Amino acid sequence: MHIKKQPIIIIDGNLYLYRSYFTFQYFNYNQENPYGAIYGMLKTIKNILMKYYYSKKIIIIFDSSKKTFRSKIFTEYKKNRPSMPNSLYIQIKPLFKILEEIGIQTLSIPGIEADDLIGSFAHKVEQSGENVLIVSHDKDMIQLLTKNIHIFNITKNETITPKKIKEKYGIDPKEFIDLLALMGDVSDNIPGVPKIGIKTALFLLQKFSNIENIYNNLEKIKDLSLRNSKIVVKQLKIYKDTAFLSYQLAKIKLDIPIYINSKDIILKTMSFKKLSNLIKIYNIKQKKI
Repeated sequence: MHIKKQPIIIIDGNLYLYRSYFTFQYFNYNQENPYGAIYGMLKTIKNILMKYYYSKKIIIIFDSSKKTFRSKIFTEYKKNRPSMPNSLYIQIKPLFKILEEIGIQTLSIPGIEADDLIGSFAHKVEQSGENVLIVSHDKDMIQLLTKNIHIFNITKNETITPKKIKEKYGIDPKEFIDLLALMGDVSDNIPGVPKIGIKTALFLLQKFSNIENIYNNLEKIKDLSLRNSKIVVKQLKIYKDTAFLSYQLAKIKLDIPIYINSKDIILKTMSFKKLSNLIKIYNIKQKKI
């Protein structure tokens, strides 16, 4: 599926940085000059541009290294993630330099998570009347889907729309925040409500739409055709504060001030040629290892 109107392409930088690093691990064995992440990112960008050749507006958004508001309200947030490998860390500056050379705009703001920048930029662009394509396979991004904001999963070569989410899960994209608040998210260490998994969470959301309505109708849950409904109600009561904290952690911000406009991220034709040449150079380097 293609978005007919030229979309603004937003790439989830950290996701594909790590994916590239581990996919091309063999390129990282040179401790003085590893380049697996760089090579993988360039290939990813080229694949996106080849698929969406008619779009000339692209930006890659990255996390900053500083703590965010989520870490302040929940110290265990993302605590289970290992620190960045040094052989990846030393590729970041060269990568940013290459991206600058080929004319691809990047964005990161100290203390602001990439998800919030992606959400805020996508919202800003949509408000100006343009379409957005977020390149990611992070389930957190689902909450950002609208009729004008879609997600492209490179791994599955799939464009995700609100309609597809509704058909698959029976809930609207914005209710994915509530889903994560109830069931938690291991990757980000969002606690959720213990003993409530995806099936129970979806059942409740299909009935009540959001966690606020669920908590306003706790006594009705006992009468529903839900397995272990009494235990579910008990867990919800005990972990009410955790559920609403998890909602805060899962919700992507849409109001971060961003002073980049879509006209600032136009990619020149020459940039694609530079990109292709760089990939050829890295291929030659790989053969010499």
